[in-house]
Amino acid sequence: MESNRANRVFIFVVDNLIWVFVVVSLIVFSLISKSFFTPFNLVNILSRVAPLGLLVIGQSFTLITANFDLSSESAMGFTAMVAALLLASQKNGGLGLEWNPFVGILIMLAVGVLIGLFNGVFITRLGMNNFIMTVAMLMVLRGATYAISPGKSVNFLPEAFKWLGGGALFRVPLENGKMLAIPASMFFLIFAFLVAFAVTKYTRFGRNMYAVGANRQAAEAAGIDARRVILWVYIISGFCAALAGLLDAGRMDSATPRTGAGLIFPVQAAAVIGGISLFGGRGNLIGAFGGVLLWGILDTGLNIAKVSPFWIEVSRGALLLFAMFIDALKVSYLRRTAIRKVLSASPIGLKDPIQQLE
Repeated sequence: MESNRANRVFIFVVDNLIWVFVVVSLIVFSLISKSFFTPFNLVNILSRVAPLGLLVIGQSFTLITANFDLSSESAMGFTAMVAALLLASQKNGGLGLEWNPFVGILIMLAVGVLIGLFNGVFITRLGMNNFIMTVAMLMVLRGATYAISPGKSVNFLPEAFKWLGGGALFRVPLENGKMLAIPASMFFLIFAFLVAFAVTKYTRFGRNMYAVGANRQAAEAAGIDARRVILWVYIISGFCAALAGLLDAGRMDSATPRTGAGLIFPVQAAAVIGGISLFGGRGNLIGAFGGVLLWGILDTGLNIAKVSPFWIEVSRGALLLFAMFIDALKVSYLRRTAIRKVLSASPIGLKDPIQQLE
């Protein structure tokens, strides 16, 4: 009984460690710089990490099923470029079609879904390795983005297209007389994580995701169509990548061939430091949201503190390594606990079953 309680406490602490890091980092950077813990800066952090957050949602879905989607950053850039070319005037780098912005949004979301479907079909139906398949798609989509682009930024996009990524829901007066714009992207990011959490926590599809990630053979023996579940998580990942492209292009009022480039490692780090296991079957989206916040806080705080860009890159790598260490520690603990339970229940009567096993 005491052992089970200790196990639950350990898992709870590890799964919620991210929030300790978030609070500590907020306190530290607030002490370093008075300009950090201000309404403007905090709102700006949430607005800046919104595209990253959407990518983390898609990555979390695939990781829960013990898969990877390393193509999401390129899918983000490709869908943003497709929409920008259709919406912008010719003098601003577009094709001069100047389509209705809502049609452009629907097309870019459809393209994102098709990218996810393509990945999912090749992985589930043709047996392609998910790592190699999505790395190949990463390169294909980045090359395709350069190929269809005019070789420069496509900018001055329609206001309706930019609103979700760069618009404000309302403005709040501050004590100093200034007005604080509350960005739509901040609320959309929170809403997206709440929906994703509800899907993974309270739906049959979410339970099937965890079952497939924890033990695919056992899940299939229980009647779960693992291939169908994995196909759908790749479709969701592609859809989230397109939404990330929409938010980023709206915030920047442009799409470039480099949109989304270099985000795949921050996406992995934010998801894993938030408790999503690289081994599948564990983690929750609320923790992943904490990982996104921590990444944004560290990135902004280190820049405000005028830390060298080289050391910022070092800190990012260290964060990813630490996240993997915590995940490996949790997996090792759970494995040893499971082995101890099995052996202690056996009639052999081993005094130290782990030691005997080793």
